Amino acid sequence: MIEQTFEATLYAPLFYSSSEGRAIRTQSTLSATALMHSLGYRYFGMEKRYAEVGDEAITPDYSHLEDAPFFVTDMRPVAVRTDERTFRSTDYRSERHFTTNDPDIAKQIAGTGAKSIPSILEDSGAAYQTMRNYVGVAPGSTFEFTVWSENEPPRRPFFRMGIKQTGEFRAKTSELGTLVLNKYLLSEVYNLPDDLLARLLEESRSFERGNDPRLQHFVGPDPDFVRDHVLSEVLE
Repeated sequence: MIEQTFEATLYAPLFYSSSEGRAIRTQSTLSATALMHSLGYRYFGMEKRYAEVGDEAITPDYSHLEDAPFFVTDMRPVAVRTDERTFRSTDYRSERHFTTNDPDIAKQIAGTGAKSIPSILEDSGAAYQTMRNYVGVAPGSTFEFTVWSENEPPRRPFFRMGIKQTGEFRAKTSELGTLVLNKYLLSEVYNLPDDLLARLLEESRSFERGNDPRLQHFVGPDPDFVRDHVLSEVLE
């Protein structure tokens, strides 16, 4: 099994839905589920999945990742700015679009300003108009991640992530720093037993909890423990 750590630099604004609502914000730690799709489509022959309908369109399903010939960590923030802002108003009756980087306008839409726009405008039965405040990662931000695979990954991978694939990353090999493993991926996709997850928690420096199961991370687990006990479960 080949292990390779990379440092990735963002060259275009990244808007990634760590949390959704009227304000869509990007968490500084980027999820391994998104990274696996980005690398899988580009370098590991992963079959692309197209738009679903019905419940499948709104229910996350990552079961296909279980058969991937590689495994990745979350993207750990090294030097990250999460203050990239875009305001967008879409009127579906006339297909009008408006974009601005004015933070004061964005605060009105997010509902944090003194003169915020009431949510009833988009909660009404007509629901003609949707307004969103996007808060993303600024260009120049850097991340670290590690890949384990049967075949050696490229030395300088290039990939895209985020809403409409706006986030453009270029990466280079680096020394192993701090591993960050995604709990949702381990428990819900690879179905690691509870006792192994408990041991992983004991072997980790800390555990980050989020308001979404996909935003929970084992931070700083012992690399040897991961190699000896976790990889054998996820890459059988």
